[in-house]
Amino acid sequence: MNTASPPVVQGEGLAFTYAAGGGLSRADLTLRAGTMAAVEGPSGSGKSTLLAVLGLILSPSAGSLRIAGADTGALSPAGRDALRLRSIGIVLQDLGLLSFLNAWENVAAAFGPRLSRHRTAARALLGELGMEHLADSPVTELSGGQRQRIAVARAAVKEPALVLADEPTSGLDPKNADSVMGSLRSCADRGAAVLLVTHASSVAEACDQRYVLDEGVLSGVREETRG
Repeated sequence: MNTASPPVVQGEGLAFTYAAGGGLSRADLTLRAGTMAAVEGPSGSGKSTLLAVLGLILSPSAGSLRIAGADTGALSPAGRDALRLRSIGIVLQDLGLLSFLNAWENVAAAFGPRLSRHRTAARALLGELGMEHLADSPVTELSGGQRQRIAVARAAVKEPALVLADEPTSGLDPKNADSVMGSLRSCADRGAAVLLVTHASSVAEACDQRYVLDEGVLSGVREETRG
């Protein structure tokens, strides 16, 4: 892991509680450019809540959060939206791909509705991720692993500082899971900080940092030595 790279995310004492209870009790974390981190934990431990807080979808009820140098607590709602659009890419668990678009069009959709303006960037990224042959394929004809990699490309195409992925290998066979992890590693190699949540220890072991989230408390950071 590149410990000399600048922090993309600095969170201290982050918390969020739902009206019905549960959520995130305390999270302290630092994510650096060019690295991958994993958060492990059982269902209901607060992993999705943590992603929503880091993705600026939820505002923390306590703690401080800086993303790409910006103090998110000092931003207006419009400022938070602008920072998310500019600096954060999110891979949803349900992917959210548009079934009436092909692969490169789904990637270009990250920029907005004028897809043709961003055709070159979308196709170039698919090529970098080894998916050039899929560029013109309707997403309805792609496998689960291929669709997941398209979702990663869509999150990465704007070259965000932070990429968040919610269970990116869930339901995939080992070969497709490895392909998705390779695509996420490529995001880190391009300079992003990548954070994924997972139930799979084998997935977490492929990352530079491992966090454990249990009953809303983030702990157990362990840095891996990569060969």
